[in-house]
Amino acid sequence: MTLLLAISHLAVGVQPASAQEAAETEASGEKPAIQAKDVEVPSPIDAASASVTYPRAVAVNGDQRFIVDLDLPGIWVQQGEKKELYTPGTKLLRKPMNRPWCVVPHPQGGVLIGDSATREIYYAKEPGVKLVALNGGYLGIPMALAVDAAGEQIYVGDAERRAVFRLPISGGKPELVARVNARGLSFDADGMLWAITPDADAVVKIDVANNKAETVVGDRPYQFPNGLVWAGDEGFVTDGYGKSIWRFTADGKTEKWFEGEPLQGPVGLTADESYLYVSDPRSKQVFRFDRKTKSVEPTL
Repeated sequence: MTLLLAISHLAVGVQPASAQEAAETEASGEKPAIQAKDVEVPSPIDAASASVTYPRAVAVNGDQRFIVDLDLPGIWVQQGEKKELYTPGTKLLRKPMNRPWCVVPHPQGGVLIGDSATREIYYAKEPGVKLVALNGGYLGIPMALAVDAAGEQIYVGDAERRAVFRLPISGGKPELVARVNARGLSFDADGMLWAITPDADAVVKIDVANNKAETVVGDRPYQFPNGLVWAGDEGFVTDGYGKSIWRFTADGKTEKWFEGEPLQGPVGLTADESYLYVSDPRSKQVFRFDRKTKSVEPTL
């Protein structure tokens, strides 16, 4: 995966306001702007004894794969045959990294993580428990993440508000983009943002420059869609109940691409130039599909 325009690490640092600035803001009646904040995962799980429990999402960055383990909880990183815990979560309720749902590579390295326990997007630059909170809790359930090609904006599918929001990659208050109940997000080469929803309007194309959304695949063709990725000139969707992967094109045509074993309940989905990667929590596995031959192999 090629990531463009590296962002200065200084952009995600904490910039606290002075007491005078805070007093002036309070006197004017304005709410303080949301700023990125350094946090740590409290009472993290033991990485040495951890094992894959519920892999619900996967992201690829070069030869690295990042896997969201919802119930562990934590983020795994896999490179070749080596797998280790990148960001350990916590069993403490309503604390950072108690319920991670989604992950996407950060243009500057590391990953962005959506966590419903704290209604937050976290930047994990390096392995370990240190994170940067980016949106001050101004989200509900972040189910999907995508970063634009310029590496400047994060797009979030919020399942609680049934809408897509965006915020600066350096952090800030999310703003509404479209009322689309996105459970998976992926940009195409033209900068259009594709979304999969559990609603009748299954596949939606969002023009993020104009905040407009258009239904491309309607009439609920999938039983329980979860993940979406745009790859080249076509898109793919996972169907958990259908134990299948579907293909769709920009003109709205969709067809079943793969069905059955070894899939038991596919959820997360991403791609590189040659493969699809599908996370399947019921199988406790991430499968790699050859996009040309459809041959499949487990990676965990």
